[in-house]
Amino acid sequence: MIVGAIQARPPETTMQRKLPANQQTPDDASEALDRLANFAESAAHSRKAFAEERLKQIKEQMAKLMLFDMAPGALAGQSAQLAKELAAAASDFAGSFKALERFRQPATDGLSLAQQAYLGIGDTGMGFAANTSFSDADHETASRFVSTAEQIASLAEKAAGGLNPRDAASRLAAGARDAASGIIGLMKELRETSASQSFYW
Repeated sequence: MIVGAIQARPPETTMQRKLPANQQTPDDASEALDRLANFAESAAHSRKAFAEERLKQIKEQMAKLMLFDMAPGALAGQSAQLAKELAAAASDFAGSFKALERFRQPATDGLSLAQQAYLGIGDTGMGFAANTSFSDADHETASRFVSTAEQIASLAEKAAGGLNPRDAASRLAAGARDAASGIIGLMKELRETSASQSFYW
């Protein structure tokens, strides 16, 4: 009996497998980078929106707090807690611009080092480039951060006036004032380094 040899043919699908990542085409790599950039930019916008919402909530808490005549120790504790929360929100707000700046850097091809320095390219302080677009709404938000920080500092100062400097509550009040000062400095830096600049060569 003659048995014919059967030749197995690989399924067509095996011939159409995707190339490994290190062998994908430039278009595939570019598309993947675009998706990653879009995700990162969306995350930065979400972080900024969350910080703005947290600021709104803290301002509401401040308004309620100012209705009560609290004991110095309790007031110091509340001031310290609000300062901590506001500092975190301010850091998120400022950090979102650092992340967004990666998508707004000007083209530097053909520019001299002096021209690049004039543009403010590179990190300064928190890492804001001098040409960051900073809207009127962003300026208003920064101003609200400053005014809220000033209110917290005022409450902390009021609390400290009725406390023994060696008390733990006095240290909380001092910490709240320091945190408020840091927030004000951060917003000042953000607004100054985010001012749009134009130049001519």
